Amino acid sequence: MAILLSASALAPAPKVKIPKKANAVIEAKCYGCHSAEGRSDKAKAALRWDQLDSLSTDLQADKFAAIEKVLEEGSMPPARMVERNPDMKLTDAETALLAKWAGNMSKKLSR
Repeated sequence: MAILLSASALAPAPKVKIPKKANAVIEAKCYGCHSAEGRSDKAKAALRWDQLDSLSTDLQADKFAAIEKVLEEGSMPPARMVERNPDMKLTDAETALLAKWAGNMSKKLSR
């Protein structure tokens, strides 16, 4: 049985470069759940910001596409989290900033 892998699946994943403004939002509003220290196993399973660099190029592209999707849907952060912590709500500008960056990264990595 032969297994075919795309070149990007075999290529070493590039180091994820997070722009300063995006990083400030991620650290303030995302990293608390999506990191090793996060309390939600579901959030950690979906995305761990501290593990992006260890993923293959294809998986990085998939993660960035998923980030863009949940931001555009408005499902991140979850409504229950925002109810308990209103300051965690992303502003329209923060959402746009992160969605644009994630979309660009997804396209760049999918080439």
